[in-house]
Parts: sequence; structure tokens; C-alpha cells
Amino acid sequence: NIGGAYGLLELAVTLHEGADFHLGAAQIGGGEQNLEIVTTVTHAEPGATSRQVVRSVLGGTATGTYLGKVAVARDAQQTDSAQDVKAMLLDRSATANAKPELEIFADDVKCAHGAAIGALDAMEAFYKAARGIPPEAAKKLLVRAFIADAFAAVADEKLHDELLEQALAVLDEDI
Repeated sequence: NIGGAYGLLELAVTLHEGADFHLGAAQIGGGEQNLEIVTTVTHAEPGATSRQVVRSVLGGTATGTYLGKVAVARDAQQTDSAQDVKAMLLDRSATANAKPELEIFADDVKCAHGAAIGALDAMEAFYKAARGIPPEAAKKLLVRAFIADAFAAVADEKLHDELLEQALAVLDEDI
């Protein structure tokens, strides 16, 4: 939670031989908040792995931005890197920006990036309502599952649940 009307999280990581880096982030904003996550992951040596999973949930007129760069040096062969960025807009006036970027100078690598921005799935909400789940409860379930994706790689179940509960508490406050 970076809170406030404007929140910025900047992260720069350099990976050396055999390193393994995972980032799971939930960006949650409402009202007039402007939130930004900027990452630079540099694969400097061979055999490193990186994963970035970012989930944004935005309501009101909030704006959420993700700018993420993965740079693979010429000698960083057998790099394995992925960026997965998704945003859910709870109001038509909310805005999400996503710019995952790859800069690759090695030729024996596996790198991927993707971004998707959309609204809460109306069919899912309808399906839950048809089974007796009230609309607000259905919305919370869908948003919870969406955010939980950011913390899926956390092996410690207690820590996983704690991170998810913190994100949901921010959601209840801001949205």
C-alpha cells in the first residue's frame, strides 16, 4: 500500500548468474488517486529467472500505471523472464496504463510479457447472482480472486494469506 493521492513505487534489480527474482504486486486505488509502479529488472549474467505479476484494481477516477522493463545483457544467455500485468476497472472513469518492455541482447533466452485491461466480468457476476450470491458479495469474490493472482507464487501459506488480506483491506478503504 503506497497510499495517498499519489503513490510511486520504483524498483531496480540486477540479477547475476542463477538468480531467481519474483515480484507480486497489487495496485489498488479509488477516488482521485494516481498510482504508479516502475520496475527495471536487469539480467546481467546467464541462467537467471524473473517473474513479475502485477494486478491493479481501480475505481472512481483513479489512475494506475505500470512501467516495467526487463533488460537482458549480451552475456545473459538462458535467461527466463516473464511480465504479466492485468488491470480491472471498477468504474468507467478509472484509467489503467500498462507498458511492459523487453530489451534483449542475448539470443538464447525465454522472455515474455503481456498486459490486459478490462472491467469486472458481467457474466461472472450474473452467474454468481443466479446462484443466490448478492451482487456486492459476488463483486468481492471476483476481485479477491483477481488480486490473489499477484501472490500465487508465495509458498508460505500464512504469508500469502496475510498479503492478500492487506490488499483486500486497502480495497475496502479505497474503493
